[in-house]
Amino acid sequence: MIGSYASAGAWGARYGPVLIRRMLDRERSGTYVVLVLAELALVAAFAGVLVALLIVTRDEPLWLRALGVGTVAMATCGAVVWVVEAAARWSWSVRRPERLVLAAAPSGAASTAVLRSRGSFATPLTNAILVTAWCAFMVVLTAPVPWAAVVFGLATLASCARLAPFALGRASAGGVYLTPTAVELRWGVRSASVPWETVRGAPDDLAHGLAGATDATGDRAFPVDVPLDVTDQPFAGRVAVPVAYLWLRADELSELIGWYATQPVLRAHLGTQESLTWRPTAPSAVTMADGDTFT
Repeated sequence: MIGSYASAGAWGARYGPVLIRRMLDRERSGTYVVLVLAELALVAAFAGVLVALLIVTRDEPLWLRALGVGTVAMATCGAVVWVVEAAARWSWSVRRPERLVLAAAPSGAASTAVLRSRGSFATPLTNAILVTAWCAFMVVLTAPVPWAAVVFGLATLASCARLAPFALGRASAGGVYLTPTAVELRWGVRSASVPWETVRGAPDDLAHGLAGATDATGDRAFPVDVPLDVTDQPFAGRVAVPVAYLWLRADELSELIGWYATQPVLRAHLGTQESLTWRPTAPSAVTMADGDTFT
């Protein structure tokens, strides 16, 4: 029986985030309702099991109680994170601005930018808070054994470091900044730059990163990183582009990047007022040629 549960847990850890991400990316109210209800049911189930374990394991050895109750408590926290993410994505899907703005890129250059909502911090911030809360819960659970309580107390203090970028205001929602020379990226405490010369066309899957960045172009503004969500891990050789909370949909941004990759003359005007209305599907953009003048 334990093996069956372990196998189910391993399957869920491998495929669960991918399935949930696909549901979230559809941005349909019905899908969000189903997902939120399913996650709430899962939270309720885990919470019920947690309370039951706390009651029935009162006379069990501490190590066994801590193992069982701690594991279920961690699973409950994970389910809560997905509820928060689904609610935040639902809210964002109905109020996405769908527009470009002029903004300073991480390098300081003028850019035509696709900004990102601070809702992108919903998952990492909630996760950091719940990990700290879980460690504190384990301190209480292991209180009868001082050395174990001290270990979890130190873990609680260490986990507070993950909250530092948010508490100190060093984490930035950032976005994707299109400058005349490069595509610049910023999220959390990291930024990167991808020269236009390395962009061969429309990226096939921005959720798995943008190819072309080098280690020399990356920068971290704070020692403690803001971890990416498990569904936003980039492929090897690519720089992360969290797309969930951008002001444009991922497919629209990919098309825009691919369009500018083939329009070097137009790239020279990125960061100017004219570029705010240029899109691959806009009449002004479709009829514009390299020899046209700009006013």
